[in-house]
Formats: sequence, structure tokens, C-alpha cells
Amino acid sequence: MSILVLNKGWLATVQDLGRPGYAQYGINRSGAMDPLALQVGNYLVGNEGSVAALEICFPAPGLLFLEPTLMVLTGADFGASIDEKKINPYRPVWVAAGTEVHFQHKHWGQYAYLCVQGGFDLKPWLNSQSTNLKAAQGGWQGRSLQKGDVLPLKKLASALGKETKMASYYADLTPFYDSKAIRFIPGQHFEVLTQASQLQLSTQNWKISPASDRMGYRLEGEKLEQLQEESLLSAGLSRGSIQLPPNGQPIVLMADHQTTGGYPILGQVIQADWPKLAQKGAGQNVQFQPTTLADATHALQRQLNGMNRLKMALKFSRQR
Repeated sequence: MSILVLNKGWLATVQDLGRPGYAQYGINRSGAMDPLALQVGNYLVGNEGSVAALEICFPAPGLLFLEPTLMVLTGADFGASIDEKKINPYRPVWVAAGTEVHFQHKHWGQYAYLCVQGGFDLKPWLNSQSTNLKAAQGGWQGRSLQKGDVLPLKKLASALGKETKMASYYADLTPFYDSKAIRFIPGQHFEVLTQASQLQLSTQNWKISPASDRMGYRLEGEKLEQLQEESLLSAGLSRGSIQLPPNGQPIVLMADHQTTGGYPILGQVIQADWPKLAQKGAGQNVQFQPTTLADATHALQRQLNGMNRLKMALKFSRQR
């Protein structure tokens, strides 16, 4: 029960929801850049939301299923196909042994997720199968996938035939990726900005730099100015923190962010908007919108409620 990597692509790693609780040791959480797409993908194939999947960037790897299984692609749309037939994102597919999956064109997004029923049979590191690239631990041998790798699956899907077949049920996550601004809660150092720069942070269209990665999204725009530059002690960091380095160009910390830092923290991108930000890439514009902790909590609760309703609906659909 396994998947053979035919070619490595740009960056493909095993990721789940990460390993919380180790930041005090300098070990970041890692995990999926788009946790929403990961969880919904797992629900579509009957897994718990936290099960590890393949996180795929474009150009994407070619994959050969050595055994039949139930799989689904979520998140970014890279024009996936089986035998030159397009696979629709968010629609599960029963794939037969010997099935090849290839990705032809990047239509939307930055991170796609390939979820399989039962997940991967990989040894966890610190309670997680997520790949920590800097520590070279977790996932598949602590690294991105290479040509010739064979990833073992935990179990076969039930009620499989001998032919590839698309499921009748699917999910639609379009409302979660609307074009509205990325919301943030002003942080402890927001007031160190001049009034003009405070306004500029939330009115300027920031461009995502090509230097961005899983550690952080570097933004390009008119330089933000501080009232006075002060030397700050290093402090703990979390995903979504908006840092301001000396060059005045903000950095939004992402899944592989460092655990401590000494740059001013201008704000915190709310958790409900992490998926929307993660699916934006180099050259695309981002606009920020200030919000409150109460609104951020409400937005996350709405998202969780929507996911729970989807989970229950998919459970009913699979039983039909």
C-alpha cells in the first residue's frame, strides 16, 4: 500500500496540523500552510481532520499509486489529471493500482493537499508527522519528496473497484477564500509607527516578494516609518505575527516561522484568514484590515461551525 514519486516537483512535503508545545525548545510548530484545506480534504476521504497529507507546490510531482485507495485534492488547483482526464479539486477519487496523477497547469493558489483514506504509515516525531525541514525531522525522512521515494499508506479504502472513479459528493470552499482584505489585530508595537504609517499599513496594497516561503511572507511597498527606533528584547512569536525589520518592509510569519525574534510586532493576522493568505503567492497583492479580538474570535467560530456542518454532511454522503 504505497505511492511512488515519479518526479520530485518544486516542494512536496508531508504535513498535518503541526506539533504544538515545543516552542520553548526552539522547535516550531510547522504543519500545513492551509490548515483549512488539509482538514476538509481529510473529511472528504473519511479521516479525522488532523491526519497528515502531502502538501504540494507547483511545479508539482508526478505520482504513481501502487495500490488502490480513496484520495482527494484540495487547496490550490494545479490542473491535476488521471490518464489525461481532469480531476476536480474537492471531489474524492477511487484510484486503481497503477494509476498515475500528474499536474499540468497552475490555475489558482500556492499549496495543494493530497489526502488519502487512512493517511500515511510514517513514524511521528514529537507527536506529529509534519516535516520540519530545518531540523530534518518528521514527515518522509525529514525532507521534501524526491524521485523514487515510496510513501507507505496505512490501509486500503473500503469498497474499491478495479477502475478509477470519481465520487458523487464534493465540497465547495469558495466562501472561505473570498477576495476581502486580510484581517489583523493591531499589536504591541503598532503605536511605534507614525500616524501616516499606521494608516498606510491597512490602506496600501502590499506585494508578496519572491523571497517569501513557508517561514514567512515578505511584503514590498512604501516603507513604514517608526517614531523612533528602539532596541527590543527577543520575545516569543506565533504564526500570523506581522514583524517590521529595519528596512520598513513587513514580514508575516507563516507555518515554519522562528520561535523568537526581536523585531517590532505590528499586529497579528487572525487565524480565520491564514488559509486565504497562504494561497496567495509572489507578485500578488495583499491588503490588511484592522479588526478586534472579539471579531477575530467570532470569525474563527463561524469558520469552525461551517467546517463541522460540512463534516457531518460528508459523513452522510459517504454512507449513501
